[in-house]
Amino acid sequence: MEEFKSIFEGLDVAYGQHQSEGKRADGKQEGKSYIVKKLVTEELWNDHLHGKGPSLGIIPIMADNTSKWGCIDIDTYPIDYNKIIHTIRKLKLPLIPCRSKSGGLHLFLFFKNPVAAKLVREKLREVASGLGYSSVEVFPKQSTILIEKGDLGNFLNLPYYNAKNTTRYAYKDDGTAATLREFISLYNKYSVAGTDEVAIQVSQDVIKDGPPCLQQLCTQGFPQGTRNNGLFNIGVYLRKFDPDNWKTLLEEHNRSHMTPPLAAAEVIIVQKQLEKKEYNYRCKEPPINAYCNAGLCRTRKYGIGQSGAVTEFGALTVQLSMPRVWFLDVNGHRLELSTEELQIQSKFQRKCMDILRKMPPKIKESLWQETLQSLMDKALEIKVSSDGSVAGQFEAYLQEFCTDRAQALNRDEILTRRPWTEEGKTWFRLKDLQDYLTRNKFTHYNGGQLVARLHDLGGKSDKFKLKGRTTRVWSIPAYQQQNSEFDIKEVDSAPF
Repeated sequence: MEEFKSIFEGLDVAYGQHQSEGKRADGKQEGKSYIVKKLVTEELWNDHLHGKGPSLGIIPIMADNTSKWGCIDIDTYPIDYNKIIHTIRKLKLPLIPCRSKSGGLHLFLFFKNPVAAKLVREKLREVASGLGYSSVEVFPKQSTILIEKGDLGNFLNLPYYNAKNTTRYAYKDDGTAATLREFISLYNKYSVAGTDEVAIQVSQDVIKDGPPCLQQLCTQGFPQGTRNNGLFNIGVYLRKFDPDNWKTLLEEHNRSHMTPPLAAAEVIIVQKQLEKKEYNYRCKEPPINAYCNAGLCRTRKYGIGQSGAVTEFGALTVQLSMPRVWFLDVNGHRLELSTEELQIQSKFQRKCMDILRKMPPKIKESLWQETLQSLMDKALEIKVSSDGSVAGQFEAYLQEFCTDRAQALNRDEILTRRPWTEEGKTWFRLKDLQDYLTRNKFTHYNGGQLVARLHDLGGKSDKFKLKGRTTRVWSIPAYQQQNSEFDIKEVDSAPF
């Protein structure tokens, strides 16, 4: 258990659980996933390996935004397990394939020491694209998490639930199931020191400084039925690379990289298409869609450039507090959003401007709603206790503000930013409470939400004449204050 725990070390202040809800028509198991905001105890690890209770899900990104492991989650069914295992071994990739809970395939990459989550994600995205699975998810799903805001990232269900009789096992190099002990041996064999030890070899002499998808396909060959579309995309590249000689070069690429080469008449048709206007790459069509690495492609001189610079949304997480708090990946950056900021496109744009210094292009409202609904359908829930919720945090800060500070001795001293308590009520100025919350980095409530919450707690607004001027103040029922000292054990006064 200790070895298993060390291998899958992740965030230790929360864990994931999954509730099964049957199977889809393609065989994938469905269910609802959520995060429990509690410490990951030794008992949870032990119960997982012994098949007791729900299986354990671990969040791979740690509080310092590093990861000791990552995973490519292949859930496009049906899956040819043996073919994928053969491919990763042929390419000498240090991945360990495991059968997932849903019957898919998890390709794990393990590190001997923590690596920046951003680098892990970039490497896994590169490998997934090189394997022809560019559209699948990779874990960690985030490069950073806003843990101080209650953000916890996304978890992955671990293998070897009920280890002695498990359906979630690793595959050995020969394609047979590995026991837990054999899995640990695989870890010792394939774990690496850093991302630079992981690479899919492609020819850099072909498609120089062009899309990585075309480099990959020219290296390994274009699948049957994709030669025409493949040659068209090569033509888009060649027109950018060598505008004067692109036609001749296209014919050479046809002979070199199409098996068998297209007939001369078909090549001429492609050339005539490309002459009509300046086309962009057909990124959403086969064969290049399966090998897409948009992030890397944007850095290439003859890549997608600004034509592919659309807003990329990652995982959405919702904290089940009142009000709700949403966390969304936008172009690789993590944003904290209110429900209103998520719902209304203009407010979302403003948030991106404030945090990312970029404004995503506005899209049709129907498409925006469709995008949000798709994100919410897959949103991961964070369950919080009453004291861990936003409302619970606010009440704790409010009590501290009213009781743990120097108290005003009379009503006028409210102007010195101190609360004043008398006859079962505590009085204060709203702006003094707001300043206190800001200093403690509590920024979840805007002015309207703060007022509403005070009303919920029995608060009332009033006006006082303080030092000759009218001042708006708030009152809430007074909190009970500590009326006795702590018991402190006496110690000898002997010198150290």
